Amino acid sequence: MLRSILFQKKGKIFVCIFIALIFFLWLGISGIDFAQGPSPEEVEKMKSIQIINPHPPFSLRLWLDKERGATYAPGEKIKISFQVSRDSYVVLYNYDTEGRVKIIFPNRYSPRNFLRAGEIKSIEGVLDPNTRPGIEYVQGFATTRPMFLSDRERDLISKKFMPEISKDYKHFTKTIKGIIVSIPPTAWTSSNILSYTVRSITPPTYYGRIVATSHPQGAKVYLDNVYRGMTPLNLDRIATGQHQIKLVMAGYQDWSSYVSVSPSRTTTFSADLIPLPVYGSISISCNQSSARIFLDGTYKTRTYSTKSVVLENVEKGYHELLITKTGYKDWSKKVYVSSSKTTKVRVNLIKQAVDGSISVYCNQSNAKIYLDGSYKKRTSANKSVEIKNIREGYHELLITKDGYQDWISTIIVAANQTYMVSAYLVPEISYDGSIAVYCNVSGAKIFVNGTYKTATSSSQPKILEELKEKEYEITLIKDGYRTWVEDIWVYAGETTSIYVELKEIEY
Repeated sequence: MLRSILFQKKGKIFVCIFIALIFFLWLGISGIDFAQGPSPEEVEKMKSIQIINPHPPFSLRLWLDKERGATYAPGEKIKISFQVSRDSYVVLYNYDTEGRVKIIFPNRYSPRNFLRAGEIKSIEGVLDPNTRPGIEYVQGFATTRPMFLSDRERDLISKKFMPEISKDYKHFTKTIKGIIVSIPPTAWTSSNILSYTVRSITPPTYYGRIVATSHPQGAKVYLDNVYRGMTPLNLDRIATGQHQIKLVMAGYQDWSSYVSVSPSRTTTFSADLIPLPVYGSISISCNQSSARIFLDGTYKTRTYSTKSVVLENVEKGYHELLITKTGYKDWSKKVYVSSSKTTKVRVNLIKQAVDGSISVYCNQSNAKIYLDGSYKKRTSANKSVEIKNIREGYHELLITKDGYQDWISTIIVAANQTYMVSAYLVPEISYDGSIAVYCNVSGAKIFVNGTYKTATSSSQPKILEELKEKEYEITLIKDGYRTWVEDIWVYAGETTSIYVELKEIEY
């Protein structure tokens, strides 16, 4: 937004205008790129990687440390935060400007990917200085049980921060869709897609100053991999631009980051060094073989009934240990691991009681019945349907049919008893048609037949619903851009997609 500046003398106004013209002329000669909306190719890429659960049972929300439409320079810090509305296991993927896919969460610094409902988690990192300019995307998935990660990916996560797992996002998306198909719709959700632009940077031409401090003091300072002294330290005559800073101190984890140096300015940073983690181990003996062992929500190995299983290199402190096996009750306990010691754990798995049943009566036939997210049977309009061999305790029952609202309830099953359920499915409310508006810029006002409806988003379409079958005049208006107007015909029961590229007004 332009801001007018008042001066007391008219001469100063003309001087400022002249300086501003020189400044914009210099920007044009220098070839600096301003943030623009995504190209049609980027829109197609974003749509191809987006996987949506049509009836998500809970939500996974992502956001950046900058406003929507953010841009970053190679080597700049970036922070991604996320939150789930239900206890679940979360995995986040990054799609870089060259089409490669990386796992950014979990990672070697946050290997536990189990989040509680409402818990906010953040990932901080630095864009690779060699990143090619373009648009990067981040998408996440949350499931009620541990999914997605293979043994190979877990091994990569333990060795490298945010490792690359695929060189082709199209092939990777097909793999993810193959996994999603096997999961009940009530057991997973996907996040919104974050997008941000990586811009090109110009080489430094002036000098600045860096002041480096640390807690504790006395850490060795390396600037662009060259030793320069120990903290606290003043570094003079540093070329402007991005520089890598690394602090090294015995007994502490190496600290590294990128700092931006501006001409004739002092850049100050302070690093809180983290002590090196101390490790121990856990020895697990179990009365059953082939039970799955999870540590802090991450699968480790399986048990043996004839010998103990040892989990090595477990960080000192409290950890959540979970042992599961089909047909047995889950065993869980919080265990404490001491430095350089082995914590012994004895696990006795108990068989589950599975002698209860559920009788389901529904007013509609051929509706799908899900129990705890697993498909069981279909309903009959003339008689009840019985589901046998249900373990004693609480269960989630879901009945769903196309064209009707889902029916869901939490029930309790008792041993040797049949729980009677009566479900009445209500038809869904349907509207004639809708319009999906894709736009290259955010914040443009959308008018339908002259009436304001909503504003555009460059990262996802805006859906205009409840439209009768006929022709509508669609108008997009945003300050600084040419107004876009077009007549669109809406068909009953269909969504009409329009792609709008607003162009800036040149002065």
